[in-house]
Amino acid sequence: MNRRTVYYATRSPFKEEELEIIANDTFDNGGTSYRIGDLVDFRVSATPTEEPLEIDLEAMVRHKARSAYKKILAPCIVEHAGLILDKNADAGFPGGLTQPMWDHLQPQGFLDRIGCGGERATARAVVGFCDGKQTYTFVGEAVGTLTKAPTDGRGFYWDVVFCPDEDPSGKTYAQIADERDGLRRKLLISQSTKAIKKFAAFLFNHNGNLFDLS
Repeated sequence: MNRRTVYYATRSPFKEEELEIIANDTFDNGGTSYRIGDLVDFRVSATPTEEPLEIDLEAMVRHKARSAYKKILAPCIVEHAGLILDKNADAGFPGGLTQPMWDHLQPQGFLDRIGCGGERATARAVVGFCDGKQTYTFVGEAVGTLTKAPTDGRGFYWDVVFCPDEDPSGKTYAQIADERDGLRRKLLISQSTKAIKKFAAFLFNHNGNLFDLS
């Protein structure tokens, strides 16, 4: 298996630590599991990217990936995540607007103004890959419930209000990540890891039309 170098354009202070854990996870291909880190050498780059205001996360990420490539000039990926409220699922809201609303309103204000405390929601992450010729997107999702008030814990973004169904404790991502070995447990079920696994499977199976990433 040929290991490829892919730049990960992000300004998140947590991403490098998370990628080290994700690299040890596996993706499935035809019933066989492969370690992500044996296929992809992620190189974190603090490259600023353009993030247009779009409800559609995939449309936002395609633009974001192309803007990253223009600066890095090498195969690269970007990521953006948002919440999709069950009651607004048809519109995909707030989707790509989650972060600017969250940043402006702050956690409790976000819950109060949107009226989503206690509501069911889907956490959706989209990874975008640009090789200089084409842009591809990969979607990962986790289903859960939003709390009525923010919790303590490793408070990145809406981790303090989202309780994933896949963890039986009923705790938020932030609370799970704050426990012993919690970050690894959180990443095993997170929408971000699911999207990266799809990207890894794509890279593994691609027939050679991509730029040489070695």
